[in-house]
Amino acid sequence: MITVIKFVGCVLILTSSAGMGWYFSSELKGRIQDLRDLKRLIFLLRGDIRYANTPLPEAVQALSVRHDGKYKKFLANIADRLNELGGISFCTIWKEAVGKELGNTSLSKKDLNNLAQFGENLGYLDKDMQINTIDLYISQLEDEIKDISKNVKEKSYLYNSLGILGGIFITIIML
Repeated sequence: MITVIKFVGCVLILTSSAGMGWYFSSELKGRIQDLRDLKRLIFLLRGDIRYANTPLPEAVQALSVRHDGKYKKFLANIADRLNELGGISFCTIWKEAVGKELGNTSLSKKDLNNLAQFGENLGYLDKDMQINTIDLYISQLEDEIKDISKNVKEKSYLYNSLGILGGIFITIIML
């Protein structure tokens, strides 16, 4: 009976540690996808501002209607708060929405801080400066995606291997 319990415990430890490795690997891949989706959104925002001469609040409103994905709720929250006319600045609304609505994404704290900083620089400038700010943020996103993508295969393999090997190590210690 005790050997059966030990065997079941070993199997549970191995599967849970392998699951942790798989989870961290999928989080890394999810972060890349979330950054790509964010970049696509920022491109659309830039297009609305540059070519359609849409004011920033209306551009965010239009994006919230057109976009279906993880960022829809984020954009809708910003658009709703801007339509309330409560006297709150765009920067404050943007920062609160980043903190409140983007917790379910795979974005890191650095990514969220950069996005909040982007909103600070976006809200009070004229059209040309807004476009320049958007272009700068897009280049930052491209650099971040490139850096992460360069090592994603190795890091995913490392996370999966460490998860399995960690489980084997703990199993050996327990026996």
